[in-house]
Amino acid sequence: MPGDVFPPAAKGPQNTTILIVEDDADIGQFLQQLIEEETPYTTRLIDNGLKALEEAPRIDPCLLLLDYRLPGINGLELYDRLQEYHALHNIPTIMMSATLPVEELGKRGIYQLRKPMDIGSVIRMITHALATSEEKALS
Repeated sequence: MPGDVFPPAAKGPQNTTILIVEDDADIGQFLQQLIEEETPYTTRLIDNGLKALEEAPRIDPCLLLLDYRLPGINGLELYDRLQEYHALHNIPTIMMSATLPVEELGKRGIYQLRKPMDIGSVIRMITHALATSEEKALS
């Protein structure tokens, strides 16, 4: 929440944009508003995986927040394809859904966020994912 400690990535010169890929407009707008009001990060909301594949390299996000159940390409397939881009390799990622492929996410080091989500869980998960990524980068 405002005044919380945020990882150095939020204060550094690098991109501080979180890419949200969510096909449910209400959930996407909720996440976008929550993140922009409660954190120093900006967001970019895309409503389908194929469009995200095209735009993600140009956005150069610091975090991926992906819905698992997307039309055309699911969140796991999207993540795997985005890993082919050098600039997006090892970007911390959070996968959201009521049902998640837990084993597959674990193999890839993807964080899990179960729907329905509450405000505190979303902010804690984002802060944790970015802080852990920053620690890895510094070591």
